[in-house]
Amino acid sequence: MDISLSEIRAFNATVKNGNYTKAASDLGVSQPAITVQIRKIESRFNGALFERINNGVRLTNLGQELHRVTRQYPDLEASIQALAEPERQTQQTIHVATASPLIFMPLFANFYQRFPESQLHIVSGTTTECRKMLLDREVDIGLFPCPLEENSISKLAYHSHHLMAILPLDHPLGNQKQLSVHQLIDYPLIFSKTDAYTQKVVDHAFKEAGLTPFPHIHMDSRYDTCEAVIYGLGIGFSLANDIRPDSRYLMVPIQEAQEEIVEHVVWLKARSGLPSIRNFVQLALENRCAETGKPIP
Repeated sequence: MDISLSEIRAFNATVKNGNYTKAASDLGVSQPAITVQIRKIESRFNGALFERINNGVRLTNLGQELHRVTRQYPDLEASIQALAEPERQTQQTIHVATASPLIFMPLFANFYQRFPESQLHIVSGTTTECRKMLLDREVDIGLFPCPLEENSISKLAYHSHHLMAILPLDHPLGNQKQLSVHQLIDYPLIFSKTDAYTQKVVDHAFKEAGLTPFPHIHMDSRYDTCEAVIYGLGIGFSLANDIRPDSRYLMVPIQEAQEEIVEHVVWLKARSGLPSIRNFVQLALENRCAETGKPIP
């Protein structure tokens, strides 16, 4: 069975855009040209790859199976281009999803200094959101805690920190060097998104202590949480280095949450050969070794 790269590009563009017209615009061709390419593939498989929905199309089961294979083709093209045009490696574009932008900002700065002609596209989200973007190949690199081993993922431990309670300056518990969840539960609490990694750490600490907390406020971002604490709305939570120290609030360790949370640089094993990913990971490794005083492997 012969499927051309132009057909694969048309198929992948349609999956990405969910619309034949937008796919055509993305590739700089006509909409009928996209339709012809899709029909050629469908004729080979004797089945439909897309089904129509309002204002677009979505994958059929057959289409989903095919896309699990074809989504790897852009990586193949990029690797071939890098081999054919090595001088362009300094002009790379890399997409990054991070759950902890404050921690990784020095790494972004170092990358830009080493590769000034490159482009960094950085998006922020929860660990769950970042992981999904990585697995869906929407980004090249993920920067988030990745405690479990997965066959499809490679990772580099980059930074570690632990959970802290964020208190208003005049809070009755503010003079203590460490707090217990048994103390915290008696005060108004500010929680994060349920799928946020920090919130999962908070939930685990209370659960292990046999407590069921009642959050008075839910906030979408750690920065909003800090503002809420400053205005006396309750006690918030953050991993230690996800927020900057501020004279307007206190950060106190939590007795039941002393385990170090490791922030990782994460990428798909199948994409390890891409120059942009290889360069970013190498720089992260160098930075990590410089901080720890260990030699670069």
